Amino acid sequence: MNEKTLFVVASGSGGHILPALILAKEWKIKNLGNVVFFTGVKNLDKTILDNNSFIEKKIYLKLSNFPGKKVYLYPKFIWQFIFSYFRAIYWIKRYKNITVISTGGYLAIPVCLAAKRYKQDIILYELNVVPGKAIKFLSKLATKINIVFENSKHYFSKKLQNKINLTNYPLRYSEQDKIFDKQKLLSQINLQDNVNFDINKKTIFVLGGSQGSVSLNNYFKGWLEKYSLHDNFELNNVQVIHQTGALDKTNWQDFYKNLNIQAIVFSYRQDLKDYYLLSDLVFARAGAGTLFELEFFQKRSFIFPLRTGYTSHQVDNAKFMVERNKELFEIKQL
Repeated sequence: MNEKTLFVVASGSGGHILPALILAKEWKIKNLGNVVFFTGVKNLDKTILDNNSFIEKKIYLKLSNFPGKKVYLYPKFIWQFIFSYFRAIYWIKRYKNITVISTGGYLAIPVCLAAKRYKQDIILYELNVVPGKAIKFLSKLATKINIVFENSKHYFSKKLQNKINLTNYPLRYSEQDKIFDKQKLLSQINLQDNVNFDINKKTIFVLGGSQGSVSLNNYFKGWLEKYSLHDNFELNNVQVIHQTGALDKTNWQDFYKNLNIQAIVFSYRQDLKDYYLLSDLVFARAGAGTLFELEFFQKRSFIFPLRTGYTSHQVDNAKFMVERNKELFEIKQL
């Protein structure tokens, strides 16, 4: 009997990689086979995948986003695509009885095309309301398409409806994680992060996603300087947990020190459970993972969806989640 192997393809952001990791762990427990993880070359990709010893092999591939109208970038993109395709074939030939899962992203395309060539099962997970371009492209090749928003099925053709399965978002937390003693947790955080948080103060958590959000950071900075949560709510009643991202060059430690606010500042951390538990109010982007985690921990949140020239999936995610959690979430614009 051939040992089973899972090929996982996810890169570029925590929204792709973290749920893929959870799915891989669940598969490993059930099947006891090999896990091979295909991901990108960014520092974030490597950081998220660190300390996951259950992964037998990590394959780092470089594939830029689709160039679109930037014609001069096509030779580079095509070369990277072809290299990734044949690299995937190399690893497919080294393993047998393979299943491929992917949460999307352009890197999934060459790996899944290689898997399809060798007639391996492909399972896609679309974690946003509106399917991404890679998922849409690969949907015809897939054995199964798992969605977490019911509305997502309307974006696939009628021919693909029999492949679609509504499932739960692959959360990294369980009901047991909601049980905590606030005073003990506060003491632990104070020691761990070298702060002096007060159990009687309101804790605000600023969460820009795995890559951070400079625009959200700037909005919060202005908000903190000018406004309050309530008529009698002053800055000395606030303490802050702030995930800034790696691109923000603001000296946040000095900023909070000048306002006499106790603050925990970091660019990225994988496990945010304790910060979720402690927070009273969250300022967050609208990545699907963030929204489902905020819903899981039932955290009152201001949601700031990211909208770019090529995607508005955070807007669609936010609208859906606000509709079913009106008492928790409120959409804001930057």
